[in-house]
Amino acid sequence: MTKRYVGLLALVAVTACLAVVGTLGGWFLAGRGDSGRADPTLSARDAATTGAVGGPSTGSPAAGPSSGAGASPTKEQPAGRTYQLDRSVYSQAGLTVTLVSAEVTGGKLRLNLTYRNGSPVPWPVSCPTAEVDRTSSEIVLSDGRTVRPESTWCTTTRPDESFSIASGERVESWAVFPVVPETGSSFELTWYDFPTLDVRLR
Repeated sequence: MTKRYVGLLALVAVTACLAVVGTLGGWFLAGRGDSGRADPTLSARDAATTGAVGGPSTGSPAAGPSSGAGASPTKEQPAGRTYQLDRSVYSQAGLTVTLVSAEVTGGKLRLNLTYRNGSPVPWPVSCPTAEVDRTSSEIVLSDGRTVRPESTWCTTTRPDESFSIASGERVESWAVFPVVPETGSSFELTWYDFPTLDVRLR
């Protein structure tokens, strides 16, 4: 009888710890103070196509200079191309964010990211207002120019809203920047509150 109670208490303790981890992960991504959000959902068609259950999570505005002007593709840069990157942006307690690919077309750079919840509890995340979202991420080119996105999933879908990524689910996110880095050159990506990531298009 005593062993049965001890086992039950241990299970409850583990579940509570996982819930705390999931909550802290969501708080980190939610911008530490953004408020006034509702619960967004994707259409059944979008969910079936992408496997997504909501929009991207976000953080507080990134510090740094204002956005630089957009640039036309260089002669070395193909008119349209997709680069498979698969770079880890964040990974903790089963919660991961991955920079999946970069698409270059029409003089613009689109970065595609995936949020995955591999933990047994929901991952609370959120989008800031459209105004804040436009200054929350940026890329810094090799020539020192800082460029912020002209559009993101949050600004075009449901700004200033929050949701949870269910256990075992994923969310597709993206941002479009009005500039194209030269092929072979590197740039730094700051994605909301996550650490800066060095990216190279090969």
